[in-house]
Amino acid sequence: MRNKIRNFLLKTLPYAISIAGGIVLFSVSLDNVRDPAVEGLISNISASLLAIPLVFLLYDYTTNRVSRRLQETLINGMTDKINTIMLHTLIILRKMIKMRGRLTRGAVNSMRALSEAHIARELSLRMDNMNLLHQYYEELENLILGYAKENVFSPEQMRIMTELTRDMSRLVGTHHLGGGRRVIARHIRNIIDEITDWLDSTAEISKNFDQMLTQVAPPPIKNENKK
Repeated sequence: MRNKIRNFLLKTLPYAISIAGGIVLFSVSLDNVRDPAVEGLISNISASLLAIPLVFLLYDYTTNRVSRRLQETLINGMTDKINTIMLHTLIILRKMIKMRGRLTRGAVNSMRALSEAHIARELSLRMDNMNLLHQYYEELENLILGYAKENVFSPEQMRIMTELTRDMSRLVGTHHLGGGRRVIARHIRNIIDEITDWLDSTAEISKNFDQMLTQVAPPPIKNENKK
């Protein structure tokens, strides 16, 4: 907070000095200058000292507002894209570990409570699901690389996403290399933890994800009526 105040004062000090100089110069000229030409010159200089800083202050204010709006738009767009990847990844993982029912935040928390042994026991590995996970991994990695310099997310959020892409890549790679079910289950467990950490990182991200969940269609109900 102290650094912000100091930076603000340093930034506005030249403008304040210029405005104060214009006011003082104009005030002095009113009572001490009798030559109309000199008085007019001093008035013009005073007006410039007042007007130019005000123009620059207005420009800085407008630029900062536009920059903040663009930053907010960028963050919202990135959050939507990443939450969509998280959502699709959770749907695939639920299919892989044979979880039924509608996907809700409660269901996500239930997934986090699963042990590696339970995941390994229920694991169903299909190539189409692995291909989708590979696609989501590449999309998330491209987002991270493309916006790393924009400072859109906090270091902690970047760490979570980086670890998530690492575990998704290891999961797909382990499957392609014929790795054991317990190793795959460990990667799935890590992915679930990292997704829930991401959802808990900010209130806005959590709210955005919850809105997405309301749009996910519930699984079809099988007709078990006997004929």
